[in-house]
Amino acid sequence: MGRFGAQYINGTFYHDLHPVAGKLLIGLSEYVSGHNGSFTYTSGAEYPPHINYVFQRASMAVIGSLIVPFAYRTCRFLGFGRAAATMGASFVLLDNALCVLSRFILLDPILFCFIAMALMGYAGFARHRHQAFSAVWWRWLAFTGLSLGLAISTKWIGAFVVALVGLCTIEELAILYSDRKTSVLTQIKHWIARVVCLICIPLLVYLISFQIHFALLRSRGTGDYKMPSQFQSLQRNNVVSRQPHDVAIGSQITIRSHLPGFGLIYANETHRFPDNADELVAAGMPGKQANNWWEIVSGAAKKGNDTPSVRFIADGDILLLRHVGTKRYLRTGNAKPHNQGWDRRVVAAGNTTAPSAWDFWRVRIVDDVSPRPSERLYAVTTRIQLINKISGCLLTATPAQLPKWGRDMSELICSQKNTSMAEGTLWNVEQVRDKRFKNANYQKLVKRQWLRDTVWINREMARSNNRLVPDPDRYKVIESSAWSWPFLIYPMRMGAWKDYSIKYYEIGNPILWWASAICCIFVYPAQIAYMLVCHRRKCSSWKPAEIRQFWDVTKLLWGGWFTHYVPFFFFGRVLYIHHVLPSLYFGLLLLAFEIQCAMRWYMPARAEWPVAIVIIAISGYVFYLFSPLTFGWDRPIKELAHLQWLPTWNLVTDPHLVL
Repeated sequence: MGRFGAQYINGTFYHDLHPVAGKLLIGLSEYVSGHNGSFTYTSGAEYPPHINYVFQRASMAVIGSLIVPFAYRTCRFLGFGRAAATMGASFVLLDNALCVLSRFILLDPILFCFIAMALMGYAGFARHRHQAFSAVWWRWLAFTGLSLGLAISTKWIGAFVVALVGLCTIEELAILYSDRKTSVLTQIKHWIARVVCLICIPLLVYLISFQIHFALLRSRGTGDYKMPSQFQSLQRNNVVSRQPHDVAIGSQITIRSHLPGFGLIYANETHRFPDNADELVAAGMPGKQANNWWEIVSGAAKKGNDTPSVRFIADGDILLLRHVGTKRYLRTGNAKPHNQGWDRRVVAAGNTTAPSAWDFWRVRIVDDVSPRPSERLYAVTTRIQLINKISGCLLTATPAQLPKWGRDMSELICSQKNTSMAEGTLWNVEQVRDKRFKNANYQKLVKRQWLRDTVWINREMARSNNRLVPDPDRYKVIESSAWSWPFLIYPMRMGAWKDYSIKYYEIGNPILWWASAICCIFVYPAQIAYMLVCHRRKCSSWKPAEIRQFWDVTKLLWGGWFTHYVPFFFFGRVLYIHHVLPSLYFGLLLLAFEIQCAMRWYMPARAEWPVAIVIIAISGYVFYLFSPLTFGWDRPIKELAHLQWLPTWNLVTDPHLVL
């Protein structure tokens, strides 16, 4: 993640699949350490002398370590005794997996910190629920909203803690609604307070983080090709910002869809439809390539007639689009697309001497954002639709991907729904090559629309996430499945595994992982089932206040474990063991609470601290055993073979790796 921080310093735009708040913090730590943005943290490269990587990694370690005091404060807010709260914080402190990730420049320690902040904030708010609308009540409610915003602005996994707080808030408001002593005006105030603090503040934090992101990244970079043409035209040194604004018959252009992820219309000689080898695939391809260029040919001109006068393109004009590289025309016909069987296929076909009647397209100008007259087509600023002259169908970009024979490109079709204004039917000229026109100053023609750009980049992030699908035919040593996480079946190697390379192993404290898994998967559900049976039979020995206190604690901790773990079973993207660490945090605190309950039920009060100290000591000893893998082992890994407690661990040898 260090390279993203460097790009904030040098101002070059990038694209990544995660939100930006965590990377902004990484960039801040690099800036404070004196980094000038010249080193891009290429994998395997040595740090140059001017890079203070110790400070940068120490910054992440400090942020990651904050979850320990947050854990203690959360436990105290939830009513834990000091011994149990100390146990909960110690469990977090003595987990090897949480520790090892905090040693690197990663987003995960930042995410864990903000999730822990959100839990602490809501626990503090719940502690003061009977002081409604007091200063301390507002302070903890606003702090919770701020923490939620920071969590989801670091990684979208932060949405799980938002869901947890949202569910607890719904329960609170439902209880408030059922209380006849509470006036309607008071209930409305409670609703407004939660909407402002738990919805508006997180949303504002999320939007502000992207506003800062766009403000810092003003120069051309590796990721701006995914952004709209208007955004690119305002980036320094971008090719879109250094070109003419005018477009005419004879201009060479690239055509961008307004559907995020589709990119530019592309064709080449290599990729053809399997049922017709004469037809080249015309589809959407992200990025700027030589095969994106098309020449505008007048639909009214005769073949070979080369008129010297400049003829601009107006609404309703008929034209042909001839691919510069292959000399084929953009064409539709009666053949069906690969994915949408009810529409028409779009291909690159024909040649310069024999255009087909299916090659003619009528231009429909939708609107133009520049101050220039909008009666004709301009580059970047004019949105258009292209309607086939013969069939009347509408050139449409789709998110559906073609198979390997189509290079996994996004399918381009011609839709019979020719009155649609869907974003897939909207196009604009992104680049233009025409020596007849001078370069324009796009700073005077285009205004920044940061809200539109924020929505666009988030859709591109979602698309990038969805593309991270596991390959079932290929084993990858760092991937794992959600079912294997609670019992630590498949830890993860971090980096090279040669004898004298520094080796880090993402493995948790086995005792804590297994105990918390048993607690969350078996013990707590059994307790709830037992309590429900006792309640139904009216044989419970618990007082209503005791049941309420037990529920208020466990709904947060077990609910946090559940919401941060179970959704991964429904994820189609690749998964890694560090995805379980937020749920582990909740599980460790629940484990401490269950131990406290057991001690108070079955032991005298004076036994709490001795038992807590023994449990902490055992956890500390196991942490110490695995600490060489946490802090780096630079000797042959066979010397640590005694730490392979399960045969599935790839500590010494990988049983699944085929050499």
